[in-house]
Amino acid sequence: MAIDVEVQRLELGDVVQVSLPDQDEQVEATVVRDIDRTDTTVRVTLRVGEGDDFVKEWPIGELVTVVRGP
Repeated sequence: MAIDVEVQRLELGDVVQVSLPDQDEQVEATVVRDIDRTDTTVRVTLRVGEGDDFVKEWPIGELVTVVRGP
């Protein structure tokens, strides 16, 4: 079951759907490191499968789709 949540509610281990620049469709990525929260943004380190880690940053209040939690 997927649910839309505000990015500031993400937790370590959550699996979210994200768009990658080199792919047309969304992929599932896991939150793999502590989340960096500021007054205006949320910065999350994600990993797709066994691939490399990458950082995604969203403004506060943005909705993301969480596929499953930790």
